[in-house]
This record gives sequence, C-alpha cells and structure tokens, in this order.
Amino acid sequence: MKNYFKNNKKVAAVVIATSFVIAFIIASYVLVLSPLNSNGKEFSIYIPSNNKSADVEKAILDSLYKNAESPSVVFYKWKITSLFKSADKFPPGKYTISGNLSARTIFNKLNSGSQEAVSIRIDNIKTIYKLAQRFGKKFEQDSATFMSYVNNNLDLLAPNTNTLPLEIRRQRVLERLLGDTYEMYWTSSPENFFSRLNTLYDEFWTNEQDVLASRIGLTQHEVCVLASIVRGETANKDEAPQIAGLYLNRLKQNMLLQSDPTVLFGINTKEKRQRVRHADLKFDSPYNTYLYKGLPPATIHIVEKSYIEAVLNAAKHNYIFMCAQPGGTGKHNFAVNYAEHQQYARAYQQYLDSIDIQR
Repeated sequence: MKNYFKNNKKVAAVVIATSFVIAFIIASYVLVLSPLNSNGKEFSIYIPSNNKSADVEKAILDSLYKNAESPSVVFYKWKITSLFKSADKFPPGKYTISGNLSARTIFNKLNSGSQEAVSIRIDNIKTIYKLAQRFGKKFEQDSATFMSYVNNNLDLLAPNTNTLPLEIRRQRVLERLLGDTYEMYWTSSPENFFSRLNTLYDEFWTNEQDVLASRIGLTQHEVCVLASIVRGETANKDEAPQIAGLYLNRLKQNMLLQSDPTVLFGINTKEKRQRVRHADLKFDSPYNTYLYKGLPPATIHIVEKSYIEAVLNAAKHNYIFMCAQPGGTGKHNFAVNYAEHQQYARAYQQYLDSIDIQR
C-alpha cells in the first residue's frame, strides 16, 4: 500500500511538473505571438554600432519599458535577446516598432537589419557648427565627431581654400551642400553624409550652369555666395531673381552690396532681429558688405537649388536699391535711385516704429 501511495505521489508530481511545463510553453507561445498592447503607438529602437551585447540589450529594453504597456516586457527581453539570438548579433540601426507587433515579429525586424531612414532638413542652416549640431541630433555619431571629420578633410570638402583662414574654410564647406530634406540611415557617418550631398551637388552643377555663371561674370563659388545672400534677404522664391539682379547691378557698378543679412551673419548675434542697428553697420567683419566691397568670403546660408538658379537666371533691370515693404508682406520695393529708395525706407521705418520694433 505504501508503495502504491509513493508511486501515485511520483506520478502526481510528474503530472504537475509536466502540466507546469506545458502551461509555460503555451503561455510562452501566446506571449511570443501577442502584441505589445501599446495602442498601436509607434516608437523606435536604436541598435548602436558598437555591437556590445549589454549595450544592445539596454537599448532594446529602454525602448520597450518606455513605450510598451504590456506587463511582459521582461519576457520580451528573454525572447528577443536570449532565446532567439544574442543581442550583439543584431545589425545596428533605427527600427520603428508599433504596438501591434509581437516579440517574434520584433525579433525578425531587428534580425533582418531593415532599419528605417532618418530625415534631416538642412535648407535652414547658416553655419557649419549649426549643421554639426543638427547632424548630432539626427544620427548616431555626435557633433564633435562631425566637426572632427570636417577639420581633417577640408581639402576635400572645401577644395582650393588652403590659403584662407580656418574659419572661412570651414564655412566654405557649406557651399557644396544643396538645401533640402534628405533621408539617410541613422548609422550614416559624416563621411557618408558629405559623400552623398557632394555627389548631388556635382550632378546639379553641369556645364550648362557653368555657361550661365560665366555670362553673369561669376565663378561657381561666387554664385553660391550670392545665392546665400539672396536667401538671407527673402523667403519669397518668386522675388529671388529680382534681388539677384539688383546685387549683380551693384557688383557691376563696383558699389557696396550693403546687405543686412551679411552684417548680422558677421556679428553672429543670437538675437532674432528685424532691424539692423546703426552700430552694426560699423562692425568689422569680412562679411560686412557695408564696409567691404564685393562678395563676402563664404556663403552665409545653405541654399536650395532654386536660389542658385535665381542667380544664374537673374532678372535684368536697373534697380540698385531695395527696401522691405511695410505690413510684413515679406516682399520688397525696388528703386533705381536713392531719392526713391529713401521714400520706401521712411515708409518701412514708420511701419516698424508703429509695431514697436526697436532700432
């Protein structure tokens, strides 16, 4: 009888243990196929390039804990980084995850290396340092790495500038970048970034552009600098050829360009100004076109193709003066003589006074 009870206990124990294993397997199967239950919200998992298992697991877990509402995040960690594959084997990149994905699907996505692209907009960048900051916020490598690459490759990124001061050489790097929004992988390096954008610039600047530049008496570099000034003067692309023609007239007549955006660029003020002060016009900078004739030594803005085309196809007229229109239209009044210009200037100054924009 004792043996009977002993045997029954052993059988019961085996049955219970087996039941637990079966229940665990069933639960695991259900969980591995169940969604994250985060209301379909999308979030990103960033797998770093260093491929250290602990760093990769931390990157995955941080995103899951932060975004998933499922109570089984630990289970996800076990399934994704332990049962399926060692975390350091996942290809680096940015992966977009939504709440309707299961652990198995997440694993497949990470394992496949099918990372999503990152968008970076550069048509609103004025300096190489601002570009470095933008790069560091968008991609895996930081702004310091970006600037290190720039400093070590100035002969490539800003050719024929080795006799210029270092700061101007750095700024000249922007001339070979066309303002636009680009899609690249999060793991893209500064070398990848410049290689792609410089190639696009070379494809844009054809022999036809060289012919147009020679007709207006400018080099490729000078066209880019003037386009950046036009970009600084107006966001109205329809008006850009008119403004380009005005500055070409001034250059031909050996006049000071007297462009307010170049003055503010030279000062490098962090203030958002709607009015250039009289003291600003005396600030000694190679970019101050109220003090120095001709074009400044480098671009003051990354420009879109449309602004370069506006210079290459500048409007032909006799205007040599312009002033912003009152009312915040974003447009300008143009004049052929100083007396007419003064009338427009007084009207604009009165408008600024009326809305309390200080000198």
